[in-house]
Amino acid sequence: HLGSRSGYLKQPNNFGEAEVLTSMATTGQKRPAEGQPSSGPPVAKARIAKAPVAKAPVAKAQVAKAPVAKAPVTKAPVAKAPVAKASVANAPAATAPVTKAPAKAPVTKAKAPLAKAKASVAKASPAASPTPEASPVASPTASPTAAASPTPAPAPRTDTWRDFEESDPMYALIGEMHQDKIFDKDGTFRPATLDKYLHKLFVQRVLKKPKDWVEIWAAMDVPVDRQSLVLEPALRFGLQQDAQWPKGLGRVLAELLKGHRVKTKFIEESVQGAFKEHADADRNIAEFLYLIFPRGAASPWGWSRIGWSWQEWWKILERTLCALESSAAFDSLAALLDRIAAEGGTELAKQPQIWNEKRLTMARTQLCKFGGLEDERDLTACLDTMLFVS
Repeated sequence: HLGSRSGYLKQPNNFGEAEVLTSMATTGQKRPAEGQPSSGPPVAKARIAKAPVAKAPVAKAQVAKAPVAKAPVTKAPVAKAPVAKASVANAPAATAPVTKAPAKAPVTKAKAPLAKAKASVAKASPAASPTPEASPVASPTASPTAAASPTPAPAPRTDTWRDFEESDPMYALIGEMHQDKIFDKDGTFRPATLDKYLHKLFVQRVLKKPKDWVEIWAAMDVPVDRQSLVLEPALRFGLQQDAQWPKGLGRVLAELLKGHRVKTKFIEESVQGAFKEHADADRNIAEFLYLIFPRGAASPWGWSRIGWSWQEWWKILERTLCALESSAAFDSLAALLDRIAAEGGTELAKQPQIWNEKRLTMARTQLCKFGGLEDERDLTACLDTMLFVS
């Protein structure tokens, strides 16, 4: 009976054990080991709600810092020895007396300031009492101020044009004219300075072509209302150098007028003064008048400018040729008209755009005036009749 009873007890209660296992699986409990008593149905664990703990702010107590009394540092007065400037070398240096600070400060925590005081005294003592080996030897002539000041740079040259007198004489002459002007700051005319330049222009022949006179005139810086003071002496000086300047003055006058350097009024005044009663064998005035003749269909070589016309050209012709003696003026005008006709390719009478009947009459009248003739028909004995065929 015992064996069967024990066997009966070992048989599981399928219904009750399955129920217990299901309940354990649901609650997540472990199955008890064999031989251990079952603890019965699972106990549900209650969740404990944690109450929030309010943190009280901790007030930081302010610690009052007691003021630390710093020990006053007594700076030892350092007597600096007067430095004698430009003293003799190896002069004995004066030793300045140094007053030592007290070793102990009356207040606590005075060690650090004391150390600073000692350091400052230690630093000051060598400066005040240098040894003879360390002291610099002062130069008897040099001073600290003179040694520190920089040497002034030399002033730039104003006569650099002299370096080009051989290689580029015209450039050198322009530079000299800028430095040594014909008119001073007060506007006073300096004839001697002008003569010096005219000698270089006409005798030394610094210029290579008449057009260079445009730059030379600009370098002279001649006042507009005083152009005759320079131009007339220049023409007179050039006339004296006929052998070296053949037919050069007429081209110079033309370039100055075309280059807007000299006005017609001052050209007329200068020619009248320089060519007065002159023969002008080189036909300088005729050359000038030919080069400034108004440009047209029959005169492509002429000068074209706004406001420049035959009437203006004729005015300057009358005012310049009249300076010559009568026979020279007659020959110059006749040669000029002949050249204009030749360059135009036909006689003047067949150039009606420029030489109409009225202008031809003015030309014949002027020729008779210069030649002292009363009848225009007498001109046929002196001139080519092709000039006046109408």
